[in-house]
Amino acid sequence: MTRKLLMHVGPVTIDYDVLVAGLRGDVGFTSQEFIDVMSFSLKFLRKLVGADESYQPFIIPGSGTAAMEGVVSTLRRGDKVLVVSNGVFGDRWKALLNRYPVAVDVLKANPGDYVKPEEVEKAVEDEKYTMVTMTHVETSTGVREPVGEVAKRIRDKVELIVVDGVSSVGAEVVKMKDYQVDVYLTASQKALGIPPGAGLLVLSERAVSRLSDESVAGYFLNLKNWLDVMRNLEVGKGSYFATLPVHLVFMMAKAFELIEREGLENRIKRHERVAQGIRAGLESMGVDIVAKRPEAYSNTVTGVLLKKANPADVLKEVVTEGVELAPGVHPALAGKYFRIGHMGWVTPNDAIATLAVLERVLKRLGEPINLGEGVRAAQLSFS
Repeated sequence: MTRKLLMHVGPVTIDYDVLVAGLRGDVGFTSQEFIDVMSFSLKFLRKLVGADESYQPFIIPGSGTAAMEGVVSTLRRGDKVLVVSNGVFGDRWKALLNRYPVAVDVLKANPGDYVKPEEVEKAVEDEKYTMVTMTHVETSTGVREPVGEVAKRIRDKVELIVVDGVSSVGAEVVKMKDYQVDVYLTASQKALGIPPGAGLLVLSERAVSRLSDESVAGYFLNLKNWLDVMRNLEVGKGSYFATLPVHLVFMMAKAFELIEREGLENRIKRHERVAQGIRAGLESMGVDIVAKRPEAYSNTVTGVLLKKANPADVLKEVVTEGVELAPGVHPALAGKYFRIGHMGWVTPNDAIATLAVLERVLKRLGEPINLGEGVRAAQLSFS
């Protein structure tokens, strides 16, 4: 049997209508049908992050990390950046920014916890920073940062506020304009339910004003080189800097159409419901969750700590039963946990099937669990 339930942290299961939308063999980057779907996708991206027409959207080839690197376009030599890190992908900002002539400080949380808003506020009061970066949902732990509250506390103290929304946009409440965030970025393959291949960003007018020849950015991911392309495509004019992921954009437009049909608020509620059901099941089963505080539980990722079973063995065994999960990647928790991704087109039925398989596998591998209680708790949560 080849059928498999992909409960991974990205890529995620793709709706067949989305996949089929990319099956085109006769379209180029100047074809009118491509220009049309690109224009629609750029406009819809603003809606996804809660921005108005004064904000500039970008869809570029690559991944979430490509979008992160694109943020360097707003930095100049000698700028100072504060990285707010809750895990591996928060730390990635430091590794990335250290390649450029800018200064970087890191405010770091313990594994499973998050940096508190008052800690960020104190840091920017004690030191002058050009930019503060945050990770809305830390994919390595499933921890959600209260980005709105942080932004409110620091807005008048820094020039640029940047949020990595790779594992949040499309599944968590995002209010870019209300939060007064300058850059929100994400990727195609997570909660948006599109195959990998595109980095997505939305920039405020303040951020766009910093796209200049003084930037320390390189060439391909320098957003200044993409700016006119995005503006032209949005108004229906063909434009070129480098080749965009043409067929992926057709799939993106279809996914956005389905999101619009479902309603973004309904989509977020669905993600929240599924996440709550999964966590209720895990807790009743008797396993621990990596995220230490309920207010920081995310709608998209849950890390699962084990007492006895080897997480690598769990991942191998669940695949034989038709479910694929994600390995743990946080070095401080190596060999202690795995992750469940619950985003995109995920449903309560997917959650039930995942918990049922986990119960059987964990029981076989000797993990002390309450067999049957996980599925029961999830059913009650969904009832």
